[in-house]
Amino acid sequence: MRWPCPRATTPAASYPAILAIPGGEMTPDGARRLIESLFEAEAARAGYLVFAPAAQWGGERPFIGMYADDTLLPQFMDAMVSQYAVEGTRFHLAGFSAGAEALFRSAVRVPGRYRSLTAMSGYAGDPEDLARLDRLAGLPVAMFVGEGDIYVAPGMEEVRDRLEAAGIEVHYEVVAESWHRLEALRTPAGQARLWGFVTRDRAE
Repeated sequence: MRWPCPRATTPAASYPAILAIPGGEMTPDGARRLIESLFEAEAARAGYLVFAPAAQWGGERPFIGMYADDTLLPQFMDAMVSQYAVEGTRFHLAGFSAGAEALFRSAVRVPGRYRSLTAMSGYAGDPEDLARLDRLAGLPVAMFVGEGDIYVAPGMEEVRDRLEAAGIEVHYEVVAESWHRLEALRTPAGQARLWGFVTRDRAE
């Protein structure tokens, strides 16, 4: 699905784009809620395109797991670039919960397609992905975890430490008064704060 910016129909224009990966079952409803609760207001204000891939729930998450096809997200990006004027043909990548795991998997397997990475309430869980985090060199990475999300925090801390050991810039933030859903980031003030990290750009 897509969330076009107000100027998306301007001839000969291109627009910065975010690829937002939902968590949970990665369904269309989940994708819609992710956009509406975290990105809609700021994207409309700033003139960004926001795309969220999703699939009907069939018992497996479509973008991660032993049955997932690692080419799905690259195919989705190719399709969006072919249909919309994506600035530089690269995306800011943001993922929530299971979507954050899919974020790291895609980024280490297909590096060079992203402008920044933002992981929310999730981390790289596959040992193969953890071993290749150095492939994210040059990308600004932001990670957000709720102060009450005690089960996710250790995995996120490990990813943060591995990234920093590889010399990669990381903003790591424990969000006060929040649990797994990162409630404080879903307020207008929280969305505006998150936006500043999601839209940071890679060093050229």
